[in-house]
Amino acid sequence: MSITFSVSNKRGLLGFQKVLKISELLGLVDGLEPHPVQKDSLTLGLDKLPLLKCWAPAKSGRYIDLEYDKTHKTYNVRILTPSTLADWEYALTLVSKLSSRLGTSIRDEHGREYSSSSVWDYPYQEDIVFGLKAFLKSGYELVYQDGIRRTLALSPHLVEGFLKADNPAQSYSDFFTTRQYIGAYDAQSKFYGSEQSEKILGTYTLTAGVDTILPLVPTLAPEDTEYIDESKLSWCCNLVGCDDADPDNLEKFFIYKRISYSDFLDKLPENMTQLFDAEKVLVSAMTFAQMKALFEDCQELVL
Repeated sequence: MSITFSVSNKRGLLGFQKVLKISELLGLVDGLEPHPVQKDSLTLGLDKLPLLKCWAPAKSGRYIDLEYDKTHKTYNVRILTPSTLADWEYALTLVSKLSSRLGTSIRDEHGREYSSSSVWDYPYQEDIVFGLKAFLKSGYELVYQDGIRRTLALSPHLVEGFLKADNPAQSYSDFFTTRQYIGAYDAQSKFYGSEQSEKILGTYTLTAGVDTILPLVPTLAPEDTEYIDESKLSWCCNLVGCDDADPDNLEKFFIYKRISYSDFLDKLPENMTQLFDAEKVLVSAMTFAQMKALFEDCQELVL
């Protein structure tokens, strides 16, 4: 779901005005930047790209889409439903300033017309709440929302929590945006096999001294199901230690132990974890001494 606002290009005596450059459009709003892979496109007219994704570093939760419709001669700004309050602020600022720059009006996808000032009356907080309620009505166990840096999994329980807050739009925005910029390592699964035993180990790694985001329940990604036999798969966690007296010395890191993933989760204390989203947990950085004390009784898992 999304909402699109269209700003008509200005018509002159000899036709429509030349399409603005991407640098000119983004320059209308302080802090707005193109997606990192599109930074080399700043000198191009917007009509030279099929779609521009833009954001404000450290503030945006989700990308805003910007395109030029060559048929209708409009600049279209699309914002996903739901998006964060900051996303809406940047999107409406862009639409408003573009309208002022061109001297033309704004229309949303339902045909409603706005001026550069009245567009701020758009009920964007209601759109955020609408998006959250729509998820609950869908009956899905999880919904995945792409963010600036991470995709978050939302469950009905999480969404109900947002909706029960004094300000649901703010509650959702804080949750979503904070998790885009947490300076933690996103652990990735790796697989190891043994020709003799035909066993496969799926591994995640926790390193002493590193905040780490890990799955609550390890599962195969769709692309992995094609070549990994799940009936032969066991999940584990590699524990990597370091010298607590010299924690930044990479040469002093070492594999301390490999344990089953279920044992790993069972031993994690609540005061060192935080629910990241409906599928993941954030494990706070621990010293090697803390790691050893927590997991020394766990049985070593071998392939």
